[in-house]
Amino acid sequence: MASIQTAVQVMVDKLVADMQGEQPLSAEEQALVSNAITKLADNEKLEQAVVAVAESHIDDATTALQQAAQVGQTSLQQAAQTLNDNGAALEGKAAKLDQLDAMAPSLARVEALQGRAFSNQIKPLFGMVPLETAHSNAQYRRSTAVLAVYDHSGKTYLVRPGFTHGADQEQCRLEHLMLEDNGSAKVTTSTSYLYSNVFAQNPTSKVYMYGASAFLPLGTKDNPADIDYDVVYSTQDSQATATVNYGGVFVRSQGFTSLTKPKQNLNAIDQYGVSTNTSHNYASVAVLYDNVKHCLVMVDENTSLLIEKYRDGNVVTNIAIANQAELQAYVDARDFTTVNFIHHLVDHPYGMNRYSGSESKLSSYAASYYGFFGVFNNVVKMGGSKYSAHYRFTAEKRLEPLNFFFMSSSEPYRTPSSTGMTNSEGEVTVALESQDGELLGMYSYRSKADNIGYDAGIVAGSINCINPYNHIGLLNEHYLYNQYGLGRTCRAF
Repeated sequence: MASIQTAVQVMVDKLVADMQGEQPLSAEEQALVSNAITKLADNEKLEQAVVAVAESHIDDATTALQQAAQVGQTSLQQAAQTLNDNGAALEGKAAKLDQLDAMAPSLARVEALQGRAFSNQIKPLFGMVPLETAHSNAQYRRSTAVLAVYDHSGKTYLVRPGFTHGADQEQCRLEHLMLEDNGSAKVTTSTSYLYSNVFAQNPTSKVYMYGASAFLPLGTKDNPADIDYDVVYSTQDSQATATVNYGGVFVRSQGFTSLTKPKQNLNAIDQYGVSTNTSHNYASVAVLYDNVKHCLVMVDENTSLLIEKYRDGNVVTNIAIANQAELQAYVDARDFTTVNFIHHLVDHPYGMNRYSGSESKLSSYAASYYGFFGVFNNVVKMGGSKYSAHYRFTAEKRLEPLNFFFMSSSEPYRTPSSTGMTNSEGEVTVALESQDGELLGMYSYRSKADNIGYDAGIVAGSINCINPYNHIGLLNEHYLYNQYGLGRTCRAF
C-alpha cells in the first residue's frame, strides 16, 4: 500500500496545475486545502483510507474508516468518564476550599493572640557590642537619658545628652547617633562638647549647653516622601540663658541661618494630648510634626505665618495664625504629633522613688524606682530637662509617641560581717506601649556587682532604649565599682 505522501504528492501536483490555469485557486481555497492535508496527515486510519481510495481498494477504505470511527467513539467515552470523575473530585475539593473563607477570621485571631502572647512575655536582654571605653575616670560617665525614635526598619535614632559640661572626654559629649538594626554598631552623626561659655551658631566640636535637640525623620520641600533623619536644634541666639535671647529652631544640615523663632506662648495640643511648648525656655521645647508632609510646623514670631521646616530648607506658607484658637483648629484638622526635644545636659532622667514616694533622679544604686516616659492619665513626661522621650516611626510613615514604663528593684551592697562580704544585685523591667494601649514588648535586665561588697550599678535607668520592631536596644548601668563607660548594645531573643 502506497504511503500518504505519494497520494498527497499526486493531489499537490494537480492543485499546482489548477493554480497555473486560467482560474487559479483563491487564498481562502489554498488555506482550506492546506488544513485538510494537515488533518489527513495527522490521522493514521484516515491516511490508510485515503491511500486505499487512491489505489481503488474501496473495501479497505471502508474498513479503515469504520475502525477510525470506533476508536474515536471509544476515546470520546473515555474522555467523558474522565471528565465525570474529575468533576466529582473537584466538587469535593471546592467544598473544602469554601471552608477557607470561614477559617480566615479564626486564623487572624490566632495570629493576633500569638503576637499578644509574645509581647506579654518578659524577655531578658543580652549585651552585645560595647559602645564606650570603660575607665575609672569620672569624665567617662555617660548619661542614662535619651530621646529615641524607633524606625520601622529596626534602626534606632538617638539623642544622648551630655552628663556634664566642660569635660574633655569624648564620652561626655552630646551625641546624635543611629543604632544598626542588628545591634552590631552605632553610627554617630554628630558629637559636641558642652560648654556654658562657648556659643557657636553651627556647632561642630562644641555646642552651647543651654539648648535642646531631637533626631527626626524629615522630608524635602519638593518631595515630602523623600525621608531621611536629621538633627534639629533649639538654641539661644547668643551666649545668654535669658528668655529674650532664645533664637529658635533650625535643621543641622541647613545651618543656623535657617533659624525659625516660634511665636512665644502660642501653643496647640496634638491628637495624643501633648501640648507644644513655645515658652522660649532653652531646656523646654516642643514642636509640631506633620505626619503627612514630614516636616516641623511652627508659627513665626515676627510674621504670624506658618512655616514648614524640611531637611533642605523652609517653606513660608501664606497661612496666618492670629491666636491659639486658630492654631488649635488648624492642628485638629490635620495629622500632627508634638515632639518634645531633650535638653543638652541631662545626667539622669526622673522617676518615682519607691521608698519615699517622691519624684527624683534615677541616680542611686541603692534605691528602687518606678515610673514612665510618655503620656499616661493625661500626664506628659517627655524630654525637656527631666525625662527621656520615646517615639516610633511606623511603616505608614507616622511619628507616634510611645509609653515607656519601668520598675526597678535594687539591693545596696553589704559591708563585711561574720558571714563575709556579699555582692548586691538589681533588676529592672520595662514595658513599651502604644498610645492605643497595644503592648509592644516587655523586657528585663538583671545586674550583679563585679566586685565583692559593692553595688550592681544604677539599674533603674540601665535600659536606655529598646526598639519594639526588632528588640535591639542600649544598656548602660552608668557605673560599677571604679568603672564608667558601660554603654553597649543589647538584644532580646
